[in-house]
Amino acid sequence: MRVWRAADRVSEPWKNGAGTMAVILTSPGGTDWDRLDWRVSTAVITRSAPFSHFPGLDRLFTPYQGGTVTLRLPGQVQKVTPGDAPFAFSGEAECYCDHDGAETLVLNLQTRAPYRAAAGYDASVWEGAPVACYLFALEAMGDLAAFDLVEVKPTDCVPTGRALFVAINKISEIPVPTA
Repeated sequence: MRVWRAADRVSEPWKNGAGTMAVILTSPGGTDWDRLDWRVSTAVITRSAPFSHFPGLDRLFTPYQGGTVTLRLPGQVQKVTPGDAPFAFSGEAECYCDHDGAETLVLNLQTRAPYRAAAGYDASVWEGAPVACYLFALEAMGDLAAFDLVEVKPTDCVPTGRALFVAINKISEIPVPTA
């Protein structure tokens, strides 16, 4: 099992000054956002601001600690609080984040077709045949510290505790829009 320790992460400030971000992993490893298949990162949101655009990527946004944010996208407003189901949206969409003032910690999953991310608070997201599975510890669990990420197999026995379960799935057929 590969473990990415929270204590080893290096955070970088957002260009807009509204928070920080730390990349945990990219696949393939070491690739820039415009060539990656998927990326797992954490963010700390400290104030309201627009989100960056990531053309060609889908985003799965999961606050896990702190305050509530309201994401404003074209034709949609979504309030997201730690403990809620992850919220998916296109990286190409204009997105403004209204922040309630309390520092908010977020797990971000970004994927490029044909990959799609799923996340939740139980192992049901690992059903099917994911190409990668991860466990993001929300508290100390066995040998994991809070906010460590570990790569696992769906059949692995995982430590007991609060966690986010993450799956990266490969979608075999991408629907083609019809005219």
